[in-house]
Amino acid sequence: MDVLIIITHTLGADDHKKIAHLFRDMEIIAESRFTNVVQLIGENPHDLVVFLSFEDALPPDWKLDELEMEAPMMILLNVNKLDLFLCQTFLDSIGLLPKPASDVVQETTIHPLLYKSLLFIEENIQENDLSLEKVASYIYVSRCHYSRLFKEHFGTGFKEYIMNKRIQKAKLMLQEGQPVTDVCYSVGYGDLTHFGRVFKRLVGVNPSVYRRTRGKAAGE
Repeated sequence: MDVLIIITHTLGADDHKKIAHLFRDMEIIAESRFTNVVQLIGENPHDLVVFLSFEDALPPDWKLDELEMEAPMMILLNVNKLDLFLCQTFLDSIGLLPKPASDVVQETTIHPLLYKSLLFIEENIQENDLSLEKVASYIYVSRCHYSRLFKEHFGTGFKEYIMNKRIQKAKLMLQEGQPVTDVCYSVGYGDLTHFGRVFKRLVGVNPSVYRRTRGKAAGE
């Protein structure tokens, strides 16, 4: 299948090389101008187009509904290094990535136990007791081994990943205009004050201000 991955940011040579290695044999472009994207898609039809952004949303002038193409599209927002591994694993699982030769070790293939743990995290991110010990126990490894494996593969600690994952989910819910208290408990925080403190540290404003300025409620 002919797949095009469009990254909505400019990338350094090293970053582009790493992503190209992860998504082998796919066309990858880093383009911030939507007019260039329209032209590219019009000139070179693909079987699947993936829009990938490291931000909460695509650039405001990117009107995907104006694209004239028959191919299906995927939109991946708030992407980080760990999400890239998940995306690569998903595309591989549905047969979009060619299999490496039997004598070649694919360095970017995610560890099976890590992948299983990530799925468990996604399904239980709203649980207040989601801990390193609980996830490690789920995949039948020790706490220390799982912590080391996680850090080696993703370059970030388990606690930091969970915290960022919850806040990203909270931002999306607040953008939908959902009450701050409901959001707090829905993303796994049992204390509203603690949630507000973590949210402000990572986002720069407290949840109520973010909801008022970024959410649907702001336009009502």
